[in-house]
Amino acid sequence: MDFQTLLDNIQELSDLELGVLLSLIAQGHCLMTTDDDLIDDLASELSLIVSERFGLSYVVLGPEGLTSVDQFGEAILEPKGPQFPAEDDTQSASAHARLASVDIRAAPGRHDQYDAGLDNRVVKNVIIAKGFNFADPYVQVQAIELINNRRMISRTTVHVVPKQFLFIPVIAASTKHIRLLPHLNDRIFISHYHLPEHGFVNLEELDQSAASDNHSSLSGLRSSWETSRTASRSIATIAIDKIRAIGEACDITPEIRRYLQDIVTFIRLERGVDGGITPRASTDFLALAKYLGPLHSINFVTPSLVALAARKIYLHRIVIADPARERSMQYGSDSAAVMELLDGLTPEEVIENVLATVPCPI
Repeated sequence: MDFQTLLDNIQELSDLELGVLLSLIAQGHCLMTTDDDLIDDLASELSLIVSERFGLSYVVLGPEGLTSVDQFGEAILEPKGPQFPAEDDTQSASAHARLASVDIRAAPGRHDQYDAGLDNRVVKNVIIAKGFNFADPYVQVQAIELINNRRMISRTTVHVVPKQFLFIPVIAASTKHIRLLPHLNDRIFISHYHLPEHGFVNLEELDQSAASDNHSSLSGLRSSWETSRTASRSIATIAIDKIRAIGEACDITPEIRRYLQDIVTFIRLERGVDGGITPRASTDFLALAKYLGPLHSINFVTPSLVALAARKIYLHRIVIADPARERSMQYGSDSAAVMELLDGLTPEEVIENVLATVPCPI
């Protein structure tokens, strides 16, 4: 799907497809949350999206792959594709031909031993990790290494992260109070809560295809279904790059920039907030507001785009304070009153309270 076709059909994308698209545009990462009984369906839907829509390799990890760094590392690697010289690079092609003609069989055993120990695998494009908030802390540190330094150091070599790389923790709603490590959580670009009523578009279409042909095997049916849809539905990398470039060039007026900064300040000072409003969050906030512009066919940032960006950027970042740490306790507030205030307070409520309080520029 080229750039203009993508913009024309943007309304047809599901919320999950938009979340993945925005993450790839921003070269960030996305945290997905849903009801406990829908975790497996959500992971399957995401795997269809990244493979069919974006043509990316992926791995779906369960609890068994998150208990040790070695298991995690082995699961996310794939063989590196063959590298060929460019057609117009005759000098490189000639060197490749000369290298291929060299006979190195003079030392039997040594070459085979070298090849056997050579590990040239690379990290897969997308890691979908179910229940990653329960992952071993060292595994979470490894995820930070993948995101920050774009590499994974194994016992024998350094495995590189591809240019298009996406890390998607999938968390059950009942366990969302168990947070990722703070540094990893801050590196997650956006978060999204998938409501059951929104369904799983790709899984439902796959099930409908399966019901229409009971004589086909599921694996063969899935393969033919994906092949027939990929040509018309796949989103090209060049389209993603173009949206990124247009988003970075989006205009933002001083009034809108002030509005954005006021939201950040008000969230930081809101009753019950104990942290999470980091400098990186502010940077991501501005970036998302600008990247949303091209998806709405405009080249400037509006107040509504800023409000939408706030809901996606801060949902997983805001830390609700314990009553003893609530700011007003330093000035003599009654502990019972503070406990009543904080009872049931959620990041969603904090964001909505702030958006309702901060004056919106006209």
